[in-house]
Amino acid sequence: MSGLEKYGDELYALDERINRLAISCSIDIHDNAMIVSLIKGDYSVCKRGDNPKRKELRGLLMLKYNIEEHCINDLGVNECSDIIEKVNRKIQQHGLG
Repeated sequence: MSGLEKYGDELYALDERINRLAISCSIDIHDNAMIVSLIKGDYSVCKRGDNPKRKELRGLLMLKYNIEEHCINDLGVNECSDIIEKVNRKIQQHGLG
């Protein structure tokens, strides 16, 4: 498996789960301020109060950005950006994100 396929598959699986968790927690995944607050541990952005999935969502968001950082270091900014764009399109085609 090439680096492109590896990162694409990993990011797709993560994004799919992140989007499902975001729906469950009533978080707008496209609201950067909301995402930053959640990553900082501010769970008040979760509109569904004490949903236990919010901690999993936070952890997966942090993992996603870590994988993207490794992707950039391994493949370069342009190739990693292409992978992320393809993953985003695939997520949208499946009705998420």
